[in-house]
Amino acid sequence: MSAPCPHRLTSLSVALLVTLAVPLPARAATASSTATTVDLPSTTVDAQSIADSATTEDTRAYTTGQTAAATRLPLSLKETPQSVTVVTRQAMDDQQLDSVDQVVARTTGLSTQTYDTGRAYFYSRGFQIDSFQFDGIPTAFTPGTSFLDTALYDRVEVVRGATGLLTGAGNPSASINLVRKHPTPDFSLKASVSGGSWDNYRGTVDLSTPLSADGRVRGRFVAVEEIGHSYLDRYQAKKQAYYGVVDADLTDDTTLSVGYEDQDNTPTGVTWGGMPLFNSDGSRAHYSRSASLAAKWSRWDTRQQTAFANLEHRFDNGWNVRLALDHSQTTNDERLLSTLGYLGTGLYPLALAEKDTNRQNSVDLMASGPFTLLGREHEAVVGYMDSRRKEHALGTGFVYPGGVLEANGEFPMPDFGAASWSATDALIKQRGAYAALRLSVTDPLKVIIGGRVSEYEISQDTAGTLFDYKTRGRFTPYAGVIYALNDTYSAYASYTEIFNPQSYSDSSGKILQPTTGKNREVGLKASYLDGRVNASLSVFDVRLDNVAQTDTGNYVPVTGAQAYYAANGTKSQGFDFDLQGELAQDWNLMFGYSHYTASQGDGSRLSSALPRTTAKLFTTYRLPGALDRLTVGGGTRWQSGFYEDATSALGTVKVEQGAYALTSLMARYDLTDQVQLGFNLDNLFDKKYYSMIGFYNQALYGDPRNFTVSVSYKL
Repeated sequence: MSAPCPHRLTSLSVALLVTLAVPLPARAATASSTATTVDLPSTTVDAQSIADSATTEDTRAYTTGQTAAATRLPLSLKETPQSVTVVTRQAMDDQQLDSVDQVVARTTGLSTQTYDTGRAYFYSRGFQIDSFQFDGIPTAFTPGTSFLDTALYDRVEVVRGATGLLTGAGNPSASINLVRKHPTPDFSLKASVSGGSWDNYRGTVDLSTPLSADGRVRGRFVAVEEIGHSYLDRYQAKKQAYYGVVDADLTDDTTLSVGYEDQDNTPTGVTWGGMPLFNSDGSRAHYSRSASLAAKWSRWDTRQQTAFANLEHRFDNGWNVRLALDHSQTTNDERLLSTLGYLGTGLYPLALAEKDTNRQNSVDLMASGPFTLLGREHEAVVGYMDSRRKEHALGTGFVYPGGVLEANGEFPMPDFGAASWSATDALIKQRGAYAALRLSVTDPLKVIIGGRVSEYEISQDTAGTLFDYKTRGRFTPYAGVIYALNDTYSAYASYTEIFNPQSYSDSSGKILQPTTGKNREVGLKASYLDGRVNASLSVFDVRLDNVAQTDTGNYVPVTGAQAYYAANGTKSQGFDFDLQGELAQDWNLMFGYSHYTASQGDGSRLSSALPRTTAKLFTTYRLPGALDRLTVGGGTRWQSGFYEDATSALGTVKVEQGAYALTSLMARYDLTDQVQLGFNLDNLFDKKYYSMIGFYNQALYGDPRNFTVSVSYKL
């Protein structure tokens, strides 16, 4: 794959800048009512209500009025000096995005690397995303997180680049924040059922109601049940999700929220990797998209349970104080089957059994509000986070049961009880105090400066091999400048950092210092139509230093393990363009275009298995006049090609997936004011493509054309 010419990035940036600078048309005048017009007062929200709130549910909006995801200060997207995308509740409903991995696949600048039906990892700017948050509380990423159900969340906030101010340790990729739903002031009942390809069925119930006569205590309950099959032979899905929360106004200025979330995913016939890429003579193997090596007994059970409590007090002077407590537990139980070898000579079975449990307790105390200095009003946020995570994994490692594996699901389960099980236990503690100031230097010029002081500690025991590491006083700076060119446009520049401890040692036995990610970014942002449309263009430069490299010929004293040295120079450069909102009355659109080039310290390509360029478009339009019961929409997701090096019987071979596009359609019809009929079609042209290629010399096809029909009810 040839490297892009330098001038292409420049010319395309200019084109996007021109696009961003063209004023959007004024919103069309409201159509006059007719006898067939459907009156939906519960979803009629004016522009001001969107601009003043971060909540997206029942706004019909494809953007949000404000977000605190980058700095904990509630700012509009135009005022935030980082590249931010918010996927709203309406956008998720329109596209039937029922899991986190589906949301990520449609978010600007993010890509997914799928290894099998149980593992999907997320990337941005060439680096893996390991920073996940729930209501702003950082948590560890586990493979099961990718498939969490989104019915419980109001929106998904993504901040691209280094996010160390709020997340502490991690990669300079992005942070994904899942924001939970909360009770509505009035009674609300939503329910839906759907069915689609491969006998997939889904039902949801979402009930919100006052629990006291004066409405000061409110509750909400969400339940999801999903079952079905797949285009893959023998795969069966079963997912349950439950969520309950109570909000209580203890006083006019103090609110207590207590909630519990339980998501249980128990599929069977799961794959572990894909199908072999090669025949025994070195030629490429060919098979149907439905082919699978999974046994009927293969499973990958994941359950995530979270209990949380938030106490917030609002002072008369505009300051808010919030205390958040969070306890989460994630369990995985796996029985997996894959293969080594090539087609034609017999596939040698490879099996694994493992049980994992992760428990995390988190505390977050934060205060934010305005203050006056030198005759101007500014804003500040200060906070402290403390988390403690225990990890326990018990597994067999690779088990070689013997025999020959065939793609019929009948291979018997090995005697995992007779295998040699080993345990890994880890305790990870992370603490951090952070602060940020938003200084109003002049009316158009705002400067955000801040930082975080972190403490990170890990103690790990892997089958008797001990590893301990601690770092204290680690400072992570944050700086941003925003200049309002006028009421519509602002220009910004920012510098952010993040660090990530590592467990490699050098030839003297010393543990390598944490990697340090640095993100420099400049851009232009715009807010049109009273905040109903937001657009941004960002150009970024990401550097990652202290990356472990193999120190050939040298080993760690005492243990004899391979030694490593720290190298600088891993970098990623590119741009993101993002446009979301209601371009005209009843016309919503989300569009994102992202491109980067990335290399390691030795100049080789970083993350060759990821596409470097992605374009994502989705739009809906509610027809006017006599047809205003009908909403239609569609979109396309395009990505450039990617490759990996694999090993055939003839040696190392580069295997590629070329550029491809997936097209989707949707339609929704209002049968009554309360009942809607929906239809979604994905992969319209039935494109055959690999979602994974090269991993362990295997490949996995992506979803063929599929459809969903749904009926929803709202009271």
